[in-house]
Amino acid sequence: MSYSGTLTEHNQSNLKFRALLGITAIEILVLCLPPKWSLIGVLGLLAIVALFGVCISVVRGRGDLLILGWALVFPLGYYYFAYPEVHPVITLDRVFIGILMVTVCFSFGREHTPLPRTLQRLGWWWVAFLFFAAITIPATKVPLNSLRTLLDGFIFPTFLAWFVFRYVDVRSHLSKLHLITCVMAIYVGAIGVAEVALHRDLLVMPDSAVFLAGDYNDNSSEIIIRPNGPFSTTNSYALIGVTTFFFLSFLKEAAGSRLSWWREWLHRLARAAALATAIMPIFRSMFLALGIILFADVFYTFGKRRAVRIAALTSFLVVALAVRAALPMVFEERSDPGNLFGRLAEQRQVMAMFTDHPLNGVGLNNFYYEASVKGKYRAFYGDIESVDYPHNNFGAVLAETGLTGFVPYFVSQVLLVVAFWKIYRSHLPESKLIWTTFLYIFLGYWINGMSLASGYYSDLNLWYLLVIAILMKFAVSQNSETHPRLSLL
Repeated sequence: MSYSGTLTEHNQSNLKFRALLGITAIEILVLCLPPKWSLIGVLGLLAIVALFGVCISVVRGRGDLLILGWALVFPLGYYYFAYPEVHPVITLDRVFIGILMVTVCFSFGREHTPLPRTLQRLGWWWVAFLFFAAITIPATKVPLNSLRTLLDGFIFPTFLAWFVFRYVDVRSHLSKLHLITCVMAIYVGAIGVAEVALHRDLLVMPDSAVFLAGDYNDNSSEIIIRPNGPFSTTNSYALIGVTTFFFLSFLKEAAGSRLSWWREWLHRLARAAALATAIMPIFRSMFLALGIILFADVFYTFGKRRAVRIAALTSFLVVALAVRAALPMVFEERSDPGNLFGRLAEQRQVMAMFTDHPLNGVGLNNFYYEASVKGKYRAFYGDIESVDYPHNNFGAVLAETGLTGFVPYFVSQVLLVVAFWKIYRSHLPESKLIWTTFLYIFLGYWINGMSLASGYYSDLNLWYLLVIAILMKFAVSQNSETHPRLSLL
C-alpha cells in the first residue's frame, strides 16, 4: 500500500512538473516573440480551442454553448466575420445556423420539448407565409437578393427559435445568459457612444450608411450622428437595444438568486447601455414606443413600484424637454412634420402597388425597384413625395407578397400574442413576468415596425426571435407536468 501510494505521488509530481514546464515554455515563447506574432499565436490557440468545443457540442447533439457563444459575439460578426466584404457569402450567422442544422442530425433520440398546439398552428401559418413569399421570388428584378432576404431575414431566425424551444434547457443557463447579454449590451452601447463622441461610423460596412440629425445648412455644432454601432443600420441597432433592455430585466428576475455586488452593477450598466442603444439613433417611433411601454408598465405594477414607474414616465418627459432646450435644431429636424407627411405619402404608394398586384404582390424585396426604378408609383401627401421604401412591416409584406402572404403573416403575429396571453391567464408563478416581458418587447418591435420595415433585417430578427423563444421555453418548461394546461397551451 505504501509503495503504491508513493508511486501515485511520484506520478502526480511528474505531471505537475511537466505542466509547470509547459507553462514556463509558453511564457518564454510569448516574451521572445514580437507582439504581433504573440497576438496571432494566442488568437490561433483560442480558435483551435473554440473549434474543438464546437465539434464536441455538435457530436453530442447539444447546441446550448453554441447559442451562448453566438449571443456574445454576434454583433461583431457583421464587420469581422463576413467574406467577401461586398455581398458576403460566408457570414457568422450563416455558419452558426449551419452548425445548428448539423447539430440537429445528432440530436435524434435526445429528450426534446414538443410544440404546443398554439405554436403548431402559428408554425403552419408562418410556413404558409414563407411559401407564398418564396413563390414571388422568380418574378423579382434580382431574385438572388430576394432569396437572401427570405433565408437570412425569415427562415434562419425561425429555425433558431425552433431549435431553442425544442432542444435547449433554458432554465439551466439563465445565469450564464444574463452575464453574456450584459457584456454584449455594454460593448454594443459603448461603440454607439464612441461614434457619437467621435462623429463618425467606427465599423464601416459596404451596406451601412451614416445618418445625421440637426442643422444641415451651415457649420452648426448642432449636428449629431445617429449611430449604428456594429450593425449596418440604425434600425437594427435601436431595436436590438430595446429588446435587450427588457430581456435583461427578465433574466435577472427569472434567475431568482440574488446577484453578487459586481453582477448587480454589471446588470445596471448593461441596462443603461441597452437603453442608450435604443435612444441614440433618435427614432421618433422609439420614443413613442418607450412612452407607451412605460404607461403600460404602470398598469401592471402596484405600490412603490407603480410610484417608481410614474416617476420614470415623468422623468422621460422632462428629459425630452431638456433635450429640446439644449439641442433645438436637432429636435426641430427630428420633429419636422414633413417626415410624417412623407410616411403618409409612402402608405399611399404601398396601397397603389397593392391595388395593382393584390394576390401575390410585386415580389419579395422588390418594392424599391417597382417604386423608384420604374417610377410608376409616385405618391404625395400635400407637397411631400413618397420615399420609395415601405417604412412599415405590414405595408412591405402587403405590397410585396399580396394577400396570400399578408394574411398568414398577420395571423401568425396574432397567434404569437394569443400564446403568451394564455401563459398570463394560467396564473402560474412567473406568468406575469413572462407576459409583461413579451408585451414590452413586442410593442417595441411593432410600434417601431409601423414606421420602419424592421421585419426584414436578419440581425434584428435573429436576436428578437431568440429572445421570444427563450421566453416561451421558460414558460412551457415551468411545471408542465403539474400544470397540463400550460404544456398544452
